[in-house]
Amino acid sequence: MPTTNPFFSSTTGYSGEEQLVDSLVIEQIGMFGVDLLYMPRENINLDRLLHEATKDVFKMALSIPMYIKSFDGYDNSIEMLSKFGVRSSDELTLIMSRSQWTTYYAPYVKSLYNEQSDRPELSVNNPLQGQTSRRPKEGDLIFFPFDDGIFEVKYVQFDQPFFQLGRGYIFELQCEKFEYSGEDFETGYPRIDQTPGRSEFPNLEFIFAPDGIGSFDFEEKVRIFDVSELEEFQLYDDSGLIKRVPYVEATVSRWEQPLRRLSVSNVTDLDPLQLNPLTGNVDINKFDKAVVIGQTTGARWTSVEAIQRPKAFDDADYIQEQFNRIKIYDPGDAPVDFGFY
Repeated sequence: MPTTNPFFSSTTGYSGEEQLVDSLVIEQIGMFGVDLLYMPRENINLDRLLHEATKDVFKMALSIPMYIKSFDGYDNSIEMLSKFGVRSSDELTLIMSRSQWTTYYAPYVKSLYNEQSDRPELSVNNPLQGQTSRRPKEGDLIFFPFDDGIFEVKYVQFDQPFFQLGRGYIFELQCEKFEYSGEDFETGYPRIDQTPGRSEFPNLEFIFAPDGIGSFDFEEKVRIFDVSELEEFQLYDDSGLIKRVPYVEATVSRWEQPLRRLSVSNVTDLDPLQLNPLTGNVDINKFDKAVVIGQTTGARWTSVEAIQRPKAFDDADYIQEQFNRIKIYDPGDAPVDFGFY
């Protein structure tokens, strides 16, 4: 049977030729590339049917040399005003060496996933759990140090150039500006781990009495204790059932000591506003009288008012305000069991 000439083929080469091309690729990336931090995504409680996780965590940041293919600026770099606010659509195309990934970085990623799944370090990763170390994975993040930007890998292209001498030498990563949505960062790099503080909307604000002591630090963990007649909070869960909570934890987002105002995020428990029997408005907040204690600084302040900040594009307050304007309130119609709507 006729075949192509093996001595002049452009799709099948000798190992020496393949190693030469691979070495040239690595050399070019080393000369003209930059060192970027690559963060593999860990899926916590992954739903294998919908392939969605209740929580994503980033615990590892690997310094990897990459070539910035988007050398003349971000691709599709425009700012759009959407119903979710101002959205940056910056895109970035990066190139990394395939052989370097396989040799130096894949073992770390593999051990990370096996540790998460409580398997032996050298076990095979489980793709059904969103785990792979054979290549960079869609959903992983890359820290771009020049503007403190974090980009999410949207697609990994592995066939460019198209099987030169019969194999591939690079991974081309098509990335898009990362949009924070509740992920945890524990990489050990402060510029990365502060992402939640930069991105998350504070969801509770305290106004304190003037007799507090100490000052809170940014991103400090605080504990909130009830100081009403009860010794612990009695909060409602999503199903409307009451539960006892000894204290509530949160993270400091902003501290304005002259105004005695503290904004916190990542609140572990929030109670829905309850019905005020005197006015008929849903405005009773159990956090109005609470003690907030900093776990690092030891700052201790007592609140006189707490304001629950709505989540982005939450219309609950607006709907309640409109209802308050048009309602005819009869105290006899107040709900007895739960006391809130």
